[in-house]
Order: sequence, then C-alpha cells, then structure tokens
Amino acid sequence: MLNISDFNNNLLAWYQANKRDLPWRRTSDPYYIWLSEVMLQQTQVITVIPYFEKFITNYPDLDTLADADEGSLLKDWEGLGYYNRIRNFHAAVKEVQNTYDSTVPDDPDAFFSLKGVGPYIGGAVQSIAFNNLLAAVDGNVLRVMARLNLDYRDMTKTSVQKSVKQDIEAIMPLEAGDFNQALMELGAVVCTPRTPKCIMCPVQEHCEAYKEGQVSGVPVKKRAKSKKEVYYNVYFILNDKEEIILKKQEGTLLGGMYELPKYDIDTSLETIEEELGLPLDHPDIHTGSVKHVFTHQIWYMEGYVLYTKGTHDDFVPRTEVEKLPMSRAMQKIYRQLEM
Repeated sequence: MLNISDFNNNLLAWYQANKRDLPWRRTSDPYYIWLSEVMLQQTQVITVIPYFEKFITNYPDLDTLADADEGSLLKDWEGLGYYNRIRNFHAAVKEVQNTYDSTVPDDPDAFFSLKGVGPYIGGAVQSIAFNNLLAAVDGNVLRVMARLNLDYRDMTKTSVQKSVKQDIEAIMPLEAGDFNQALMELGAVVCTPRTPKCIMCPVQEHCEAYKEGQVSGVPVKKRAKSKKEVYYNVYFILNDKEEIILKKQEGTLLGGMYELPKYDIDTSLETIEEELGLPLDHPDIHTGSVKHVFTHQIWYMEGYVLYTKGTHDDFVPRTEVEKLPMSRAMQKIYRQLEM
C-alpha cells in the first residue's frame, strides 16, 4: 500500500533539489507556461528551448501573438513540426484576447474550451500556472505510474490514461504544479524508457516494479506499426526572372506552409503541364535524393529542375523564398538547388 505522504514528500524534495533549469520554469506567466507546453508536445526539451526563447522575444505577450499573422508564426515555428499546434494556439489566444480580456482563464472549464487544449495541456497549464489540482499525464508520467503500480495495462488506451489521471489526482498534494512537474521530470531523467536509473530514484521504495524485478517489463510495449513509405518527384520550376513555383498548402497538417510542386513518381510531365497550365522544358537535371521521416510516414524525394516561359500565380522571387514558411522536408530538398 502506497504511503502517500512519504511518496509525495520524497518526490517533491528530490524535484526541488534536482530540477533542470529550463526557461519556462523561471516564470509564473500563464501565457509563457502555456506556450512552452504547446511546444513540448511530442518534442524534446533540447529542441524546444531555442524556439521558446525566440517566441517570447518576438511575441513577448499574449496580445502580440494574437495579433500576429499566421505566416509569420509558421515561419518562426518552421522546423518544430506538428504545425497544427501553432495554428490552434494562435486561434486559442485570439479567443482569450477577445473573450477574457487577454487574461488566460484560471477556470479549468473555460480553459479546456479553448482550441487545442486537451487533457494534458489543460492539466499542465492549470496546475503549473494556477495550482489547480489537475493531473498532467504525458508519456513520462504514464511510464512512472505503470512502474510504480506494476500496471500491465495498455498505456496507449484513452480509458487507461483517464484511470491513471484519476489515480494521480487522488494522491496529489496542494503543490499541484510542482507535483506534476516532478512526475514528468522523474520520467524524463531517471525513470527512462531504457536503462532507467533506479539506484538514483527518490521513490524507489514505493515502486512495485522495482520490488518485483519487473522494471523493464512495464509499461507493456506495443509492437510499433511500420511507417508508410511514399515516393515523390519534386520539381524546381524556374523562369527567366529568377522566380520559382512554391505552392501554399491548404487544408492539410502542413496548411499554410509552402512547398515545391511534388507528384507521385509515376506522374508524367504531360500531366504536370496540364495541371499547372504551363509548358515545361525538361533538361533532365537531377538535383539529388532526400529522405524525410515523419511520425507515420517516410518520404523519399527525387529533385528535378524544370524551366518554363509561361506565367503562373505561384511564382515567387527566389530572393523571397527564405521568408516563407516551409516544412523541414521541403527545406531539405530546396537546399539542393542552392548547392
């Protein structure tokens, strides 16, 4: 039976003595805390730090970000991936500006109603910024709790995650924000997926998996699904004015980002000419090959240079390309033209 008081005291004391010095931990501003949690979703801390510092420099308060245009935000987010995060955050802060007088609501129901705010973001921001007694359950926390309770359930199931959230809230002390961050910190630096540092764990005496020698067996690992492989030809379509075609994407996960025209490798140049309404000269210049790994897909791209004397609405001066937001996959292949 878990001794709740001892567990909480051990965990919080360890956190206060060992927590990493991260920029979002130096502030109590709910806007900054919210921004950091949006960035940290499915992204490593070391990757997030420079983006967070850039954003709080360029958008130092909620109103500045709410009033920014989407293109500028996407450009500053470029390379961080999962672009729906910044689009949803932008919509949410606009609502805070208009409905809550630019003040992040400390009422959980109001905050959870904002776009892009789910169980984790809601629990993290409400607990860290306002000390509301809500759990913030991410992958690190699920792993800690699975080992602590020797829980063999499938931690990827929503129903299990809800149950874990309830378990945490049942033992949560009044220091809700620190407690949530302590659990996350423990999972990030001690109770890691592989080779956990059990000898350094401040709550080792409370861990059922450690007692039973089953730390490596929980959480139960599901067999990873193989990623879908997709093959594209990507075209640098140039004219004699030093312009290149870049298409702004709409209605996709990469909506608002710009990309070079890309087609399935079996698409004929005649089909491309018909779709674009452009005559194309193809001198058979191959710029090279690029592989880019997404969460669920792998793109294999071959780059080719084409020329045209026609006109098209999507032509952009090459000197302007760096100002436009592009996905990392497109940045990789575009760099080949610069070589």
